[in-house]
Amino acid sequence: MTTPRTARPAPSSRPARPSPGQIRAKILDAAAECLLHGGFASGRLLSAIARTAGLSRPTLYKYGGTIDDIKEALVERELAAFLDELAPRLEDVRWSADDLTELLVFIVGYARNHRLLNAALRDVPELVLPVFTLHASEPIARISEMAAPIVQRHVDRGHFPPVDVPVLTDVLFRITLSTVLIRSRFDFDDPDVLRAYLRTALTVAADLHTPAP
Repeated sequence: MTTPRTARPAPSSRPARPSPGQIRAKILDAAAECLLHGGFASGRLLSAIARTAGLSRPTLYKYGGTIDDIKEALVERELAAFLDELAPRLEDVRWSADDLTELLVFIVGYARNHRLLNAALRDVPELVLPVFTLHASEPIARISEMAAPIVQRHVDRGHFPPVDVPVLTDVLFRITLSTVLIRSRFDFDDPDVLRAYLRTALTVAADLHTPAP
């Protein structure tokens, strides 16, 4: 009588090792979480990020670099995410007060509701404000670079008049900055208030081009 063979257990499959890109993304996710909870002013931020990401300090240094490197990479990631959201809206906009108002409502609302930006303004305004004022040329240039071919297509199709993209970008950036940072009697957290304010501002600007009767 033949003894039946016992089937060998299948070799256990090990989970795939995360790629460097996945590790860096994990580090940035952990950094964002730590920064949201008061980490901007913390002197032990690297330790907090390593703990949150479940990584050793050497691994953190290898894939994330210094705390300044991590913050810079996080800013770059957030700016790229914003540009990804802005581009399709810019593709659909037309040269009218209504469309430009809605574009500005999106931009201002995005900035005012950005959790990391709000956390930074709460914890370290003295470090954040220069980034968006004295040293704002780089993000403005990035936005202008993204917008230029889209605006040119609108001009070629007759949807826009000939527009100086760097000037347009600079103006929109300044409007966004002022409505995010300057507090006044207007409640810009209310989209209807924000929309009415921007619509009035654009109308006044457009009327300046019309000679007075």
